[in-house]
Amino acid sequence: MTFLKQLVLVCLVSACFFSCKTDTETSINQTASFNTFIDAMKAEGLSTGNILVYENGEVVFKSSNGLRSISPVDSLDVNSQFRLASVSKQFTGMAIMKLKEAGQLDYDQKVNTILTDFPYDHITIRQLLHHTSGLTDYERVIANNFVKEDTTKQYILGNDEILDVFYHVNPELDFQPGDKWEYSNTGYLVLASIVEKISGQHFRTFLKEQITDPIGMNNTVLYQYQIAPDQKMPHRVFGYGLALNQKDFILNDYNIVNDVRGDGGIYSTLEDLYKWNMALANQTIISKAYLDEAWTSGKTNDGENTGYGFGWFLDYNPGEPKVVSHSGGWVGFATFLHNEVDAKNGFVILTNDSGENFGTIYDNVKRITAGENYQAPRKSVYKEMAKRIYDNDVKDAIRFYHEVKTDTIAYDVSEGDNNRLGYLLLNENKVDDALAVFKLNTVEFPKSANVYDSYADALLIQGDSINALKNFEKCYEMDNTLMYAKEKADALEKALSKS
Repeated sequence: MTFLKQLVLVCLVSACFFSCKTDTETSINQTASFNTFIDAMKAEGLSTGNILVYENGEVVFKSSNGLRSISPVDSLDVNSQFRLASVSKQFTGMAIMKLKEAGQLDYDQKVNTILTDFPYDHITIRQLLHHTSGLTDYERVIANNFVKEDTTKQYILGNDEILDVFYHVNPELDFQPGDKWEYSNTGYLVLASIVEKISGQHFRTFLKEQITDPIGMNNTVLYQYQIAPDQKMPHRVFGYGLALNQKDFILNDYNIVNDVRGDGGIYSTLEDLYKWNMALANQTIISKAYLDEAWTSGKTNDGENTGYGFGWFLDYNPGEPKVVSHSGGWVGFATFLHNEVDAKNGFVILTNDSGENFGTIYDNVKRITAGENYQAPRKSVYKEMAKRIYDNDVKDAIRFYHEVKTDTIAYDVSEGDNNRLGYLLLNENKVDDALAVFKLNTVEFPKSANVYDSYADALLIQGDSINALKNFEKCYEMDNTLMYAKEKADALEKALSKS
């Protein structure tokens, strides 16, 4: 071997050694940062749920911190099965892609050529996938039109019951198909029903046979929801939250539409979702051509990109490495699935404490994976205000607000949090306290139209219809896109004219 060849070989070996050492050190430092962050959250009594981070296709961090159930009290572990909420939508998109691959549908096919009772003539499957269909929200339709025959029963509705009501009501479209992008849970419910009609299988069975089983996702299921603990799902996670008094835990797991499939309803684990992301990155679930189309932005009729594919938000520009993601939020669950497809990096966040710490968790996972230091969470002003309202009175809470509102390093202060506190107080029938908080918001954020609508809601509940009407009108005058304020004002004015 010549000296030159020996030198090249030494350089290559040295480069590999130092590269591997650097990668190892980076991994160790990153793991230490994650552990420090988790420990800091634990020390504050804050749950971080279940987190998994992977780089270059390999898991580099995994943790579990929180409660799986509050009755009985039981802790999370890495095998806990969380409700994914809207993270489920990418599985629905894949189900449609599988039918396309089998030659059983076309993306530009009209929906009513498959679901013959579907009352709209010009909506396509592609528009459902891209959230450009114009379908109105099914939750609102159910809230306004579903009649409970037994008022003592906790109903659990699925697609068939919801579509029966939806078809009967036949609500107007929110906009003409393709004219704009608007996130639509209804669209993904309809997509699941399309899968069932074409395949002749329940959506649960189709997902298991065509998607989850082939890639070894053995702990993933479209769950047939039941309220009580289920012996068949011993690792099932329940949503919960902290009561407004900041002392008691309360269950936050049930909703009347909890059996809907397509827009949510799937339960899964950290490891299974890692397998899912890797199956997408490695193109083992479906070919690259189908994935490329699924990860191409939808467009409105005027050619504007929407940034949404077939169940994924697209976090990249054409020609850049593909990064796809989706969040989920339903009852007590807040979730996120991030997939840097080309780099084979990503993370999974699964929480069940009503999103209390989700923003902090997400921000710090992003920070630490980027090589930055974690950032301690800011204290919540609205939670401390709530505690003071229960322990003392609303005057003490507002006094505290004014003391700390400029300390934006230590405290999280926002119009939205004040608004949230007001409505939570209304839910607890603390109308006078809610009024005081909403009034505070109008003083602190006078240029926000929404604060006047909220204040008016509380005034109306208190019985002050005249001032409620003035504030609904003021909200709409400030922002004429807030049609809900105009509708409330019109309805109230009509009622007052009759009295």
